[in-house]
Amino acid sequence: MTPSANSSQQHECVICGNATSYPIELNEKMYCSSGCISKYREEVGERQFEKDSIATFEKKRDTGWIPERALMYINMCQRCSKNLKAMCKGNQYVSGLHREELRRSETVPWCCHARFNLSSSLSDGTVPLDSARKIQAIAEEMVKNPQKCEDVVGPEDLRKKMAKPGGLKGVTTTILDIAAAEMAKNCEYKQMEDKTPKEDGEIMIHYAACVECDPVFGAECEEQAVEKEMNDCVDEVSKMTHLRWCEHTLQALSALLLAKNMTRERLQSLINSAEEISKEKNDPGLNTRHLFIALGRSVE
Repeated sequence: MTPSANSSQQHECVICGNATSYPIELNEKMYCSSGCISKYREEVGERQFEKDSIATFEKKRDTGWIPERALMYINMCQRCSKNLKAMCKGNQYVSGLHREELRRSETVPWCCHARFNLSSSLSDGTVPLDSARKIQAIAEEMVKNPQKCEDVVGPEDLRKKMAKPGGLKGVTTTILDIAAAEMAKNCEYKQMEDKTPKEDGEIMIHYAACVECDPVFGAECEEQAVEKEMNDCVDEVSKMTHLRWCEHTLQALSALLLAKNMTRERLQSLINSAEEISKEKNDPGLNTRHLFIALGRSVE
């Protein structure tokens, strides 16, 4: 969830009462920060929070543009198991911890989900910042240089979408996934010392960030992401997994197949590595944190 683009009006936070020009809207109520959104979520519970988020989506849908895939993704959270939801919520802080550090080296706009996923690769201290920045650099080169997309993107239809007149708006999750796949060279699992920090600060909630996304950027994201279905990527990777994966993470995993140079052998090694990382942490399944740590560890 991101602050509203309308910054000319002051809004009072319904939790702390502070005035803000950059409110986070949730079901017609305004919040000043992710911290206050978190307090509200704790008060009402996950089910009500999801209902409020869906209501926000539906309202935005009636008054303006909203990506259909955003509604699809929010329903994935509703179908998720209780244990996996608890795990996902429990590592939001560490997963988003490095997003501001990564933001400082960005040279093009980034979808906040993509930035969060790249940040999550750094969340247990086993992936150096330099590795994340190598992925960041490839993703941004894809935005700036159509030839780079020609070199690394597999499906012809997707290459055409990325070579549109006027260039790309910024780094979407699909672009990040393809860039990470391109950089994933040494995919075999290696056990490493976990250095996950203790939670100490505000978590990032981006549950409904698509609601506030720039319409042009959002449309670009959606037209790229649909390629996963057109190329049967989700069906293929689902057959390669052995543990329980969150549906959002299967979407990210499947997008790795859109990379021209990703082989099935390398992908299976990445899957195995991500699943071993989940076991390292005694987690009940996998979310994007496990996948992106595996991707980060595989960068040479």
